[in-house]
Amino acid sequence: MKRLTFATCLLLIAIAGFTQSKVTPVTRSEMAGIELPAGSKQDKRILATASAKTLLDMTAEENKINLEEDVEVFTLVGTVGSGTVEQVKLATQQAGWQLTSLSGQAKYWVLRKNSSSLLMYLESNKRDTQLYLSRIKTDPNNTPTVVSQNTPSQNKTNDQPANSEPITTAQKENTDQRITAAPASSPPSGYKFTTINFDDGWVSNEREDWVEVTKNNVRVLIHYPNPTTNEYISDPNEAKRVAWNTLVAPRYSNLQNYFVAKCALSYIQGSFISGTLTDNQTGQTVYVALFKRDRSPWMEFIAPNITAFGQATGFDITTLNGYVENEAWNPLHKFEGYNKFAVAASDLTGTWTNNFSGFTQYVNAYTGADAGMNTHSSSQTFEFLANGTYNWSIGVASGFVGSIKFSGAKSSGKFTNPNNWQIHFSDLEGKPRLYNAYFSSIKGARILWLQDTGYGDFSGYGRKE
Repeated sequence: MKRLTFATCLLLIAIAGFTQSKVTPVTRSEMAGIELPAGSKQDKRILATASAKTLLDMTAEENKINLEEDVEVFTLVGTVGSGTVEQVKLATQQAGWQLTSLSGQAKYWVLRKNSSSLLMYLESNKRDTQLYLSRIKTDPNNTPTVVSQNTPSQNKTNDQPANSEPITTAQKENTDQRITAAPASSPPSGYKFTTINFDDGWVSNEREDWVEVTKNNVRVLIHYPNPTTNEYISDPNEAKRVAWNTLVAPRYSNLQNYFVAKCALSYIQGSFISGTLTDNQTGQTVYVALFKRDRSPWMEFIAPNITAFGQATGFDITTLNGYVENEAWNPLHKFEGYNKFAVAASDLTGTWTNNFSGFTQYVNAYTGADAGMNTHSSSQTFEFLANGTYNWSIGVASGFVGSIKFSGAKSSGKFTNPNNWQIHFSDLEGKPRLYNAYFSSIKGARILWLQDTGYGDFSGYGRKE
């Protein structure tokens, strides 16, 4: 807190008194060669440069960086906000610098070009944007400290740092580039529908290891569950690394700009890892993002570049520059719903079952003594026959241990498909019922999802072999 208060005071001193002669208009940084927005001013006053130098030195010391004595202080008074910040970052890249964000310090960047390095402070508020630059000493042992992730095994060079490149909305790559990766052949699942065209233009195809969702030049792979990524890992960073190395790394090489997003405090966290890689199958350079939230599967987004990714998904990529709120992930989370396939009557033949169990441990509110355990379990089964008939049954067990009660019901009749997304039953518990229905795909199997149109949510059923 003392550090923050001190830094704030220094900043207030630095931006005061533009009428003085040592505050002059500039168009570029002499130190970095960065073109600056129109209306920019350089502040050469002693108090301004001293306060900026102190602020940079404190951050440099925390990250084991040694700075030279020179410093440049700029106030950018044109268009303020994130637009100016992104404009400066883009101009920095155009000047030939590689940007690396200091871990956990979104306002600070290390700039590298050939044998030169700079430390940059860049922050925007409602009034202006502050830009400070200072040279990093060229001592060979003076390497800026950034948090690094263990990179996938296909990258035979140095580990790539997290946040190794700023996320911007202005990229110079061609967003019309089409990815021509050859799709894997559909597995011989025996189901009638393995391709679905959605109204919004996305197309889902069932593949051996994932559902592939495509639209124009972007692909999304909804990965099927597997033992490695399903294993519980308490450390979220380790869980992300394992998922990346398991699902992404084997199919790519030449990892650059490895990035792990920071999430705001939330009960449900989103996991987002990305990088620029070479597709081993096509030889193309692509932007890849791996995402998961709550109980969703891991979803892999593949695009020509980050701009195409943002445009296709509707995800605001500028939020990745800071802590991402849970709601901001919604445009990506919705892709879980594209693992959805229509149901034909011939697909249903067989026995499908849904079962669940749970218990509530009751404790005396006054003494804390065990007051007994109340249990509940149920099993529901649909048997679909090739002649268009069915048998349905449900069994329920509930009550306190020692006095559990059992109940059940059975029905038989005819079923029909009014369309490929519904099933009509002639008799369930004494009356006809209409259910919404669809399949989701997992490796080597399908899950049948049913919902009574009269009430309730979808429940999943697996086919008995």
